[in-house]
Amino acid sequence: MKSILVANQKGGTGKSTIADNLAWSLERTGIPYNFYDLDNQGGVIHQTKEVDGATVSVIDTPGALQSDMRRWMDAADCIVIPTRMTMMDMKPLQRMMEIVSKVDCPVVYVLNGANRYRAAAGFEEWFREAAGAATALKLPQSEAIAQAAAYGVSVVEYAPRSPAA
Repeated sequence: MKSILVANQKGGTGKSTIADNLAWSLERTGIPYNFYDLDNQGGVIHQTKEVDGATVSVIDTPGALQSDMRRWMDAADCIVIPTRMTMMDMKPLQRMMEIVSKVDCPVVYVLNGANRYRAAAGFEEWFREAAGAATALKLPQSEAIAQAAAYGVSVVEYAPRSPAA
């Protein structure tokens, strides 16, 4: 079974939203999966569940460094690290980059809240220098994400033509 760990020591970066949307994607494609909400803040739509025959586990982690974080990372097949694109997120993201540099699995960074403004562009420039050739996806700032969550559906279902989908 493959495991996708969604992690960042900083809260408010979009971990739960991304974990939910990964689960919805697996549902749409018919892939059996387990979902683990280790955050316990109630920010996810999906409940913790284990199913027979699951081929993927999606793990949503708390927005703080936990004593188990290293064990979770070592067990992951892929780590997704979302970050907001602000100066306040740079230092926590640098710490996460240092932590995952010691892990032997793919890491995908999600630059959450991308927009056309100078602050986001400055963050992206800083990120490219700090992360080098790391894999990064830009998730645009979008009201569709919040609206989809309010209806308990994925952004792909709610607004399939939106840039966020």
